[in-house]
Amino acid sequence: MRTRALLLAMLLSLPGLGAAQDRDAALGRWLAYEPSDGSTTLVELYRVGDTLEGRVLSMTDAQRQPLLRHCTRCPGTLRGEPLVGMRFLWGLRQQDGQWLGGEVMDLREGLTQGLRAEAEIRVEGDHLRLRAFRGLRALGQTRVWRRAP
Repeated sequence: MRTRALLLAMLLSLPGLGAAQDRDAALGRWLAYEPSDGSTTLVELYRVGDTLEGRVLSMTDAQRQPLLRHCTRCPGTLRGEPLVGMRFLWGLRQQDGQWLGGEVMDLREGLTQGLRAEAEIRVEGDHLRLRAFRGLRALGQTRVWRRAP
């Protein structure tokens, strides 16, 4: 039993195997909680070629009832489109255990809805940190999501 555990640890430390696990850590479904109104958004992060993208799968209010919001301030052809099903994150590339250099579109209602910002993602266990910023990284905002069951 002990030999198997040691062998598994050695295999995971080999170049490529541990990196593949890190590269895939962000993939899957995540719950994003919005404290301002108690809503929860279920998002899916997936790979397209070498880049990471994300789309909205569902939205619920504080009572867990479905929300059917539309993007009233989104640019161009996205204006007025339903948020469920919308791609809001794209172009991130894996580097040093993080996903960097992509863009994220703010889907929250209000003045910032539809604004695009640079995005960075880091996974820490069952939590994902999304850092979004326009211009200076230090002036950005971090959101923490948790992995969906």
